[in-house]
Amino acid sequence: MTSSNRAEFISRSAKGGLALVAGGSVLAEVSSLAVASGVTDADIAKLAATAELLAINFYTHAINSGRFHDKDERRYLHEARSAEVAHYDALRGVLGAATPKGLHFTYPSGAFASRIAIAKLGVALETAFVGAYLGAVTALHSNKLKGVAATIASAESQHLSVFTDIAINNPIGPPFPKSFTAAQATAALSGFIA
Repeated sequence: MTSSNRAEFISRSAKGGLALVAGGSVLAEVSSLAVASGVTDADIAKLAATAELLAINFYTHAINSGRFHDKDERRYLHEARSAEVAHYDALRGVLGAATPKGLHFTYPSGAFASRIAIAKLGVALETAFVGAYLGAVTALHSNKLKGVAATIASAESQHLSVFTDIAINNPIGPPFPKSFTAAQATAALSGFIA
């Protein structure tokens, strides 16, 4: 998938109806803060924690779909979900009581109907996650948080490679994944918000 095809796919996926329904106004608050000029480390961490909750939910649905019959792919899904939980836990350690929780997610009809449909959704989500974490590395003020964001970006890139391989039989993504600003990351995730 070329960069333009990947961008078109992400755009189409965002319009496909994947919706985040946030309990309370946490996501709306984080989205408006990220667009504002004075983005703080806590704002970025809240956005990242929201993305991790979406990732955990996505992997749970993928596992429960029964569409992955290969034992290595099933093992990957379980390990990836565990990694997303670890990412969320790391962010919770930073945010404490301010950590987003209790969010509910909905997906477009057919998103989990086949192995390929799941992989294509995984490509769209993981592309947004990689870009968000790469952008966070330069936007964060805390060097400790920059390190956390960089290691999470690396893990998300691995997830992206697996789904790219399943979706289009090519495990190699772009040589330089796009880095998102907080506003771009919010926009990428907001494309999935109803």
